[in-house]
Amino acid sequence: MNRRNALKGLGLSIGYTIATPTIISMLQSCKTEADLWTPIFFTMDEGIILKNLIDLILPKTQNTPGALDVNVPEFLDLYISKTYDELKQKKYKEGLTAIIKALPITEKGVSDLETENYDALLAKYLKISKEQQLVYRDYNDEKDPENEDAIIFQALDNIRNSSIWAFRTSEQIGENVLAYDPIPGSQKGCIPLNEATGGKAWSL
Repeated sequence: MNRRNALKGLGLSIGYTIATPTIISMLQSCKTEADLWTPIFFTMDEGIILKNLIDLILPKTQNTPGALDVNVPEFLDLYISKTYDELKQKKYKEGLTAIIKALPITEKGVSDLETENYDALLAKYLKISKEQQLVYRDYNDEKDPENEDAIIFQALDNIRNSSIWAFRTSEQIGENVLAYDPIPGSQKGCIPLNEATGGKAWSL
C-alpha cells in the first residue's frame, strides 16, 4: 500500500471541522508561485522544511495533484498566522524547532537536506505502532518537557492532519478529485460507496 492510499480515508477522522466560507476563501487566495513565496508566520528555513515534509506526505501522482500543487504550505502559513492565538502559535513553533533539531542539517543549511532525510524522519515517527502513537498523543510537555520524541511526533502528526484537511478543502481537489455534487438530489441509503461515488469520498 502506498502512502497516498494509506492517507486516503483520514480526512473524515482527523478532528478538523468543515471549512467555513472564510477559510475556503483564504485557501483559494494562496496562489503564489513556489519560488516567490515569502512566509508570514514561518521563517524561510521553516517554510522550506514544511514544504518538503508536506510534499512527501501528499505527493503528486500520475492522476492526482499533490499538496504543493494546491498551495497547502502557503495556506497553512496564512491560516496559522491569522487564526491561531499566541499560545497555539508558540506550541507550533516549538514543534518545528524540535523537527529541525532532528534533521541532519550541516553548516550549508536546510537547502542541503536530501529527500531521504525528510523521508527517514517521517518513517521514524509516523510509522510507529498504534500503541506508541497513543503514548505520544497523551504526552503533556508541562509534565515532561524533555521528551523530544513525543514533541516531534505531535508536530509531524499535526502537519500531516492539517495538510490533509487543507488538501481536501482546496477547490481543485474538492471538485476534480473527490466526489462533488453542489446540488445534491435524492438520498440513497445503504448502497455501496463504489455505486454511489465510484469509491470516492464526498467533497462536501
